[in-house]
Amino acid sequence: MAIHQLQVLYDTTADRLLLHMRTGAAEMYSVWLTRRMLSRLYTPFRSAVTATSVAQTTPRALPVPEARQMLEQAALDRPLASADFATPFVTTDASYPLGPEPLLPDTVDLRPGQGGQITLAFREPRGRRIEVALSNELSSALLRLVDSALAAAQWGLVASAAGTAVGAASEGPGEPPVAGRLLN
Repeated sequence: MAIHQLQVLYDTTADRLLLHMRTGAAEMYSVWLTRRMLSRLYTPFRSAVTATSVAQTTPRALPVPEARQMLEQAALDRPLASADFATPFVTTDASYPLGPEPLLPDTVDLRPGQGGQITLAFREPRGRRIEVALSNELSSALLRLVDSALAAAQWGLVASAAGTAVGAASEGPGEPPVAGRLLN
């Protein structure tokens, strides 16, 4: 699936985030992201995006621990050449291969992919699923959109300077896993 546009909105009525993905072939995929799901997904996703961004922007860097946080933040804040945050999201003339209702997943798999890609696989109990391979730039753009929607939601899952979500369940000491299964 070649993603053409992404949108993440906070729905106040449902108290959920709604992720819309539109492909170049005008196929629309939508996924509900609950607070519980994001409390488990946000930190590992942010860590994976940060790790791939640092690896891509400074492939041979071996930063001292004191400089690591600054290097990670610089990699996340870098300009995204192909991202356009000003163009409105297009919903007209789209087909819905999985139906018009957004997925309400109970499981999401987060895996590193080829060449710095990050793969997200959303599955719901009734069998619908979607798997998305995000390039480094696309995953960085999605992280920025999620951050913006989380600020609107006021769920308390805002990233701290150390890259961990405030209010999220702790994974234990050390860095959170880059790959894993997250349950809603």
